[in-house]
Amino acid sequence: MTVKKTLEFLRRSDVESFNDGLDPGALAAVFGMTDVGQVRERNEDQFVIARLERTIMIERCGLSANDGTSHTDTPIGRIMMVADGMGGQLRGDVASAVLTDAMLSYAFSIMPWLRMNSAGDERALADGLTEAVARAQRKMQDVAARKGLEGTMGSTLTFAYVAWPMLYLVHVGDSRAYLARGSELFRLTRDHNLADEMVRMKVMTEEEAKASRFTSVLTNSVSTSEKEAKVELHQVELREGDRVLLCTDGLHGEIEEKEIKARLMHVASPDLVEPAVRSLVQAAKQAGGSDNITAVLARF
Repeated sequence: MTVKKTLEFLRRSDVESFNDGLDPGALAAVFGMTDVGQVRERNEDQFVIARLERTIMIERCGLSANDGTSHTDTPIGRIMMVADGMGGQLRGDVASAVLTDAMLSYAFSIMPWLRMNSAGDERALADGLTEAVARAQRKMQDVAARKGLEGTMGSTLTFAYVAWPMLYLVHVGDSRAYLARGSELFRLTRDHNLADEMVRMKVMTEEEAKASRFTSVLTNSVSTSEKEAKVELHQVELREGDRVLLCTDGLHGEIEEKEIKARLMHVASPDLVEPAVRSLVQAAKQAGGSDNITAVLARF
């Protein structure tokens, strides 16, 4: 199923919202892990799982008993992201670390104050996330210049923000986001590589693309080059029981989507999230493990 058709399905008017006074987005069962794989000497992948909340710490006040007290609001959402650094000796691990840190800085400063109950807030979020990627690219360029790293290093980014029941996705590169709903698996992002472009131009079939060397030629990334990253944004309304998987190409490049689907279908309860992630990573290693492998899975 194409991304366009997937999003049309997920935005149908019969999508049900789930709200029993709790926030499944904040309380979701989430697990992530990364593995160097079977071939690479260094792991250049990064992943982040974070719970977003508003907090104020009282340092001193007239009521001395309150000194040092932290007042925390109810968790308002989750952040999940994966980043696949590239650059070899130019330290792709530095690129992915700088990128995830920059995106967290944006999230910390802006997201807790967005209520997401108006079109204006959603526009502000979309604009802010796009600008956050641009700032991350500039920060990466600054770090490379400071460290004297010549050439180009960069990273993919697949970033998910859940403000229940909405899932907001920011995507650059060829890591992926999947949604498992019921017995169906939907890919929510497209691969920003030359093979994918050739498929869209009907130069090759999807099957031919899977085996093509062009899958490793990225056409879009957050990097130290002067080329601006093109940010892919998606918005999906979630349902209770949905499973969202973010992964780098070290996972989806080694195992077929039908196997990813089969393993996610078994995640029927929160306690199965961690075993599912570990089994996916192990399957990718057994299939060759030619790249670093990273996966983050949430069940709502």
